[in-house]
Amino acid sequence: MIGGERAEDWLARMEGPGAEQHREAFEVWHRDPANAAAYAVLRRDFDRVRQVSVDQVAVLARTHDAARLRQRRRWALAATVLLSLSAGFAWVTMGTGRSDTRIAGEATTGGRSLDDGTLVALSDGSRIETHFTSDERIVTLSGGHALFTVAHDASRPFRVVAGRSVTTALGTIFEVDLLGTAPRIHLITGSVEVAAKAGDARALRLAPGESAEVSREGPKRVATAPSPVVARKIAADRTRLGTILTSANAVNSQKIALADPALADLLVTGRFEIDGGQALARKLAAALGLVVISRPDGLVLARP
Repeated sequence: MIGGERAEDWLARMEGPGAEQHREAFEVWHRDPANAAAYAVLRRDFDRVRQVSVDQVAVLARTHDAARLRQRRRWALAATVLLSLSAGFAWVTMGTGRSDTRIAGEATTGGRSLDDGTLVALSDGSRIETHFTSDERIVTLSGGHALFTVAHDASRPFRVVAGRSVTTALGTIFEVDLLGTAPRIHLITGSVEVAAKAGDARALRLAPGESAEVSREGPKRVATAPSPVVARKIAADRTRLGTILTSANAVNSQKIALADPALADLLVTGRFEIDGGQALARKLAAALGLVVISRPDGLVLARP
């Protein structure tokens, strides 16, 4: 590496809308053999993430939706998310009615707030790519492990494509794990439907606490295994307080409640560690002008 620049920085620039203005400086940086090698590895991983197109996912989503209607069943959500958990930079491309974001962090373990308010906790080298429009949310996941706290939006389906699996969810907390030989999905709260990406219309609906793996034969329930260590920090950007608490309560034994349900709509910005209930409650209270009430069954945030 020369000039203090990293391969991640250059890939972000060269994939962004202003690539040409950086090309001359990029060529100078790229002449160094070490830089060229690092860029080649990162470029290869990035290209793998893009193997599944947004159009393919949209077609797959319509196939599954049509099958559910024929079977007189209703999916628990209306959203699409393509998760491709990659290595560490963020681009945002805005167009008419759509938002595309590729996210990878300098450290791939951490929590992020997506444009729709969904919280994603990334770990084990995970990478994500999102494609949001006015009528769908698509996230592609490649590698590693992710915990999703999905923001409720009944008008836009939310689907996570990971390996050979497609998971559809709404107002739900679930995990997707690509560390094993087959994609594994574990539902914490809410409801999800898990299907194979290869066009099989069959879908498996999970109840809270259940897990499924998606093999070449399709999805099947499996025994729930202990989850890998997931990110315990989140970076909130005008994120609903209720969404943060839902995510924290899913991984923290000391639960935090709200004295007034209306407080859930307060917007929060900042970085928070969610695995310590008392510390998190104090920090949120300080940020929002609230008070913390300790009770035998947990903590409560309330107005003074």
